[in-house]
Amino acid sequence: MIEVNLHPGGAKAKAKVKGRRRRAGRPVLGGGARSPWLTAMIAVLIAAPLIMGAMWFLQRSRSGSLEERLQTARADSTRLADLRVLSDSLTTRQQLVRERVELIRALDRDRFVWPHILDEVSGSLPDFVWLTSIQESSPLPDLTLEIRGMAATALAVTEYVRRLEMSPYLGLVRILGSQQIPAEGTDLEVHAFTLLVDYTPPPEPRGAGSETGA
Repeated sequence: MIEVNLHPGGAKAKAKVKGRRRRAGRPVLGGGARSPWLTAMIAVLIAAPLIMGAMWFLQRSRSGSLEERLQTARADSTRLADLRVLSDSLTTRQQLVRERVELIRALDRDRFVWPHILDEVSGSLPDFVWLTSIQESSPLPDLTLEIRGMAATALAVTEYVRRLEMSPYLGLVRILGSQQIPAEGTDLEVHAFTLLVDYTPPPEPRGAGSETGA
């Protein structure tokens, strides 16, 4: 079969038509080569979910760490508050115990004042000296006593004053008066004297103050 091409330049026309058909089946960007912008867009679309997933995981991990630290801080705060309440309670109880100990010590100290005084006043009497009265001139804590008595001689009165001043419970001893008077029922004369004596509390035992102050 014989074909006759009646169109001038027919072969070239067919080649052009075939080339156009081939190029029509694919998009042409940037002069026929694949565009770098298209490649970048594809890379971004692929990497974006991965980046977002990584950021979400990192954020969640940080959130969990912060929540754990917050719970620990709350527990520590509650524990410290309980310890503070316990410390305040112990301090209050310690103060109450200290006040009671001081009260008991004061009561005991004042309760034995007069027994100590009478023991010292009577135990210090020398020979030929006797007492007629003991009175309280001023009350505690500045207790002062007025002692009246008789003595055979003036030297006996002086000796009695010396012995009273050596007592740990008695302080300054002053002679308010001394005179000779006739003894009742006899022809003898005696020395009537009046003494003013200050009470001095003895020092507390060592360690007593440190025990209550600890």
